[in-house]
Amino acid sequence: MRSGISKHVRNNVVGYVALFIALSGGTAYALDGSNTVFSDDIVNQEVKTEDIRDANVMTADIRHDAVTTVKIADGAVSTGKLADGAVTAPKLGCEGNSPDDVMVKVGSVCVDRYENSIWDAPTGGNQITGAIPCAPNGQDCTNIYARSVAGVTPTATITWFQAQQALANSGKRLPTNAEWQMAVAGTPDSTDCNVSTGSLANTGANAACLSDWDANDMVGNLWEWVADWDEEALACATWPGPGFGDDTTCLGRASGEPSTRRPGALLRGGDFRSGTSAGGPFAVSGISEPSDSDVTIGFRGAR
Repeated sequence: MRSGISKHVRNNVVGYVALFIALSGGTAYALDGSNTVFSDDIVNQEVKTEDIRDANVMTADIRHDAVTTVKIADGAVSTGKLADGAVTAPKLGCEGNSPDDVMVKVGSVCVDRYENSIWDAPTGGNQITGAIPCAPNGQDCTNIYARSVAGVTPTATITWFQAQQALANSGKRLPTNAEWQMAVAGTPDSTDCNVSTGSLANTGANAACLSDWDANDMVGNLWEWVADWDEEALACATWPGPGFGDDTTCLGRASGEPSTRRPGALLRGGDFRSGTSAGGPFAVSGISEPSDSDVTIGFRGAR
């Protein structure tokens, strides 16, 4: 059947559009005749440059996340092949550095779906367990790569500097506090997340701990570094007012505290022993300095 479809699209301009619609993952697009093209009718990299007429693919023809690298041969889609405005940021998917390095779209930002683990290559290789093999200040961290992989132990006991460099080596960065807050929206503030077990779980093990954007484990499991720094906090309180639960907040210097404080890098979400009274979508802590590391501290990336 694939050969028949391939022959048909080479002779029918409408079929070129159908190819891209079909890449949305199984949704069928009916052509003007009786033909229907499904995603499984298209062999990976079957769509070549010569198959697409100049400016034939329009904005409305490409669904969100429809175009992925495995479906299109290198060089097949060039500037002249697309109508002006056909491919815009919302149309492009959030791809990691390999098929198992998973990111999700959060507004205009791509965020790692899973808490990160450290590897010896950006596209896989071997997961690095135990001590991070570079300096806590990150100055020599050219040998570690951050990846968002399901079903593995996320990396803990990592400083802010090491996490940021591992992400940079992978073409990513720490999310800002605001980006993290966008990504956590909809995550349950309950034991659906790993907040009370007292032990670290593998990435994605708590399937119900999912945000509206399909990001896993943003509440509990590990506190997560974000990009922002603040003045190091000395004490914690809880959010006032309705709608914020009793999530912990540890920020800034209270009245009467010394002014000679070092910076505190922000951590979000709580960990596996926080409980619902401390961990949650609004939990924020500036108690840890960016040079600190702990078995309860991890991270995830953005780009």
